[in-house]
Amino acid sequence: MKIELESSQVSENLSLERRIKMHEAREAIIARLARDLPTNIDLERFLNVVVSEIGRMMQADRCDLLQLTPESELRINHEWRRDESVPSSLGTQIPIDLEKLSERFDFSRPTAINDIAETDNATLKFFAKALETKSLVIVPISLSGKTLGLLGLHDTKAPRVWLDEEIQFLESIGQQLAIGYQYTSLYVAQEQETRRTNALLEIANTLNSHSDFKEVSSRVLERAIELVGADYGALGVLDQTGKKISLASFKFAGGVAPNAVLQMIEQHEQSLDIEPFPALGEILREGKTMRIIDTQLPFAVRLIFNSQMNGKAALVSPVRVGGQAFGLLGFVWGEDREISFENHEIPLVEGISDQIGTALERDQLSAEIMRLKTELHQRHSEIIGQAPTIRRAIELALNVADTGTTVLIQGESGTGKELLANLIHYNSGRENKPYIKINCGAIPESLLESELFGHEKGAFTDARNQRKGRFEEANGGTLFLDEIGEMTMQAQVRLLRVLQDGELTRIGGSEVVKTDARVIAASNVDLEKAVEEGRFRKDLFYRLSVFPITLPPLRERAEDIHLLVFHFLETYKEKTGRFVAGISKEALRALTGYEWNGNVRELENAVERAVIIASGRQIELDDLPEAISKKAFELNAAARHERTRAAAEGRSINLEIEFPSTIEEIERRAIELALDYTNGDKSRASRLLNIGRKTLYRKLESFQEK
Repeated sequence: MKIELESSQVSENLSLERRIKMHEAREAIIARLARDLPTNIDLERFLNVVVSEIGRMMQADRCDLLQLTPESELRINHEWRRDESVPSSLGTQIPIDLEKLSERFDFSRPTAINDIAETDNATLKFFAKALETKSLVIVPISLSGKTLGLLGLHDTKAPRVWLDEEIQFLESIGQQLAIGYQYTSLYVAQEQETRRTNALLEIANTLNSHSDFKEVSSRVLERAIELVGADYGALGVLDQTGKKISLASFKFAGGVAPNAVLQMIEQHEQSLDIEPFPALGEILREGKTMRIIDTQLPFAVRLIFNSQMNGKAALVSPVRVGGQAFGLLGFVWGEDREISFENHEIPLVEGISDQIGTALERDQLSAEIMRLKTELHQRHSEIIGQAPTIRRAIELALNVADTGTTVLIQGESGTGKELLANLIHYNSGRENKPYIKINCGAIPESLLESELFGHEKGAFTDARNQRKGRFEEANGGTLFLDEIGEMTMQAQVRLLRVLQDGELTRIGGSEVVKTDARVIAASNVDLEKAVEEGRFRKDLFYRLSVFPITLPPLRERAEDIHLLVFHFLETYKEKTGRFVAGISKEALRALTGYEWNGNVRELENAVERAVIIASGRQIELDDLPEAISKKAFELNAAARHERTRAAAEGRSINLEIEFPSTIEEIERRAIELALDYTNGDKSRASRLLNIGRKTLYRKLESFQEK
């Protein structure tokens, strides 16, 4: 059964004044379309004016225009409301099957429902309820039998009788709008196609004008961001396994200030496992562009997209070389979009992807070099963390990397000193030269000097041949001296000479050997204190600490524990071949609340052990090392005891959250309540919150700064 104009119309005529106003309004619309089509009219603004004029003329509560999108949705893009009390429907999207819907609705003529409550059509009742409508008129905007959209008038307070003359007026307006919309759309499409062709030609010229593809991709990305109007864009390259993607280029639009996370991505070029993101895998397999609108995302994903990536919308398109997936090109917009994406935007992004793929196909060597370079960064940029202290350490490392300056990295055992040394070397310009690592504490004192500086034949009992030392082997490259605080005083003298003059003599020899080895030293002991105690030379300390970098212990960057846990989970699932379904909240809470005196290395060992034990299921609290699980049980028991006692004494406090609120605001409120409850006792408050005391102090400091 099709819904048509109700036959029970009341025979009532419009006043002469209303008829004249309606006629004048229609003529004004026709005149405007005839005068300005297609070159001068701003169609979106014009349609907004039309719905407001019609809404007022028809004395409706709401007038809206529903347009059919390429995704087969009816979307309300233009709306007028009598006042603020009338509910808004702007932006509403209605997925439809036009063919099936036309079996119930006659789109060739208007549909009028005086009282929604009296209609038998369940579909219509559903939509009317969603739009809070009591009475409704729908007028098709169609041309040559093709429906372009619908004009709707609503009464939201009470039923209403729609008159024949009103319906006829709306029908004539709909016909004029269809003609204007079609002609303007054709003109705009032609203009957009011309602009797209010119833009792609400009990008093609850029791709052909340079030989260094790293430089080219950066320039292309910069120009593409301008063309599509995005806030930032990125080009990612797949590794040989097709399981990881790393950034090859990352650019911001002019005037866009990146947040801290995006700055990290730009500077550090993190790689990403594709497996946990099936949508990315589908783009690469199917070769289709993915559209992302934040309002369509699950709440948790949307929160990350908005706060961490500064995103409201995105387009991600595959880059293919020789018919094979090579990487992804993505653009992110930070402003709300009333509609998904214009028809011309997606072909433009896909065209840019094709241009990049074509250029790389012509120059397979550049493509392979780009892939290898991203894999190199992937292997040697494994520092995971977003805490300000670790970000600062990475920033300092990248700043000093290409200078050749001696660097001293200090931090407790297990904090990642060697990873930071790797980062410096592989961003130094010496990455293709030798990179020698030596642990000064692991070599016997009698052999350390020979290991570092080499020896001549016969220099000592077992010196049967001449041997070059590590400094000579690292010539032109980098020498990483770990645990330098364990070096003997005699070896320190020789090291000082190398650092000062760039020359050495082998043990048992007199020949002066020149060397250009950049030294990165690391120590887990306080060298300044060792100087005071006479265990380390003061002059060597000052020579080494030209550029000191301190790595924080894990307990001082507790916010990074979540990231590290999931990183190690993926790492050891792959290394051990064991499947683990995830990690329970209790186990994760225990890991984040632990002090970690062994730092990241201890956490890594704990996760590796848990992956092996929990093979085939989720990691539980009992799968963690006893020291961690025992501490968690103690904290939970203490918290339960505290809650029971507080309830008995009437001292419980409820935490009220006004939503929407950011995670930071909720966290701040919880900490303030904990301090109120404990009368300012920070140690007790940190125990009740199940966080480290230093973490609490750091969060309080950050609150004061803001």
